[in-house]
Amino acid sequence: MYKYEISFDNSDVGEYSSKSVEQTKFVIGQEVEYTYTGGKFPKVKPVYIAPVEGPGQSREDLIIRQSCIKAAAEISSNPESAIKAAALFYAWVKQEQTKPSRNGQKKEKTDLPF
Repeated sequence: MYKYEISFDNSDVGEYSSKSVEQTKFVIGQEVEYTYTGGKFPKVKPVYIAPVEGPGQSREDLIIRQSCIKAAAEISSNPESAIKAAALFYAWVKQEQTKPSRNGQKKEKTDLPF
C-alpha cells in the first residue's frame, strides 16, 4: 500500500492508502466527496458512488443476459445464431420469472388421466 497525506481547503488533513503508486481518487484542484476519521492518525477515504444502472437494466437482469449469451455461444456455430438463441433464452427466463407461483394452490381439473 502507498500512503499519501491529503489536505483539503477546509483544513482537513488525513492519510489515504492506495494500492497504486499514482492514485486517482484525490486530484489537486478537483472536488471530491470524502469521509474523514479524526484521532491520533486521521484518515480520509473517497465516498464510493455506485454507477447508475440504465433503464430496465438491473444487476439481476444483466446477470441473466450474460448467462444466456454464454449458454447460447456454447451451442451455436456462429455469432448471429448465438445472439438469436440468447434472445430466446432470455425471453424464456423472463417469462418464467413473471409467472405466479402455484405453491399451495389446488390442482387444476383436466380431462387428462393423470
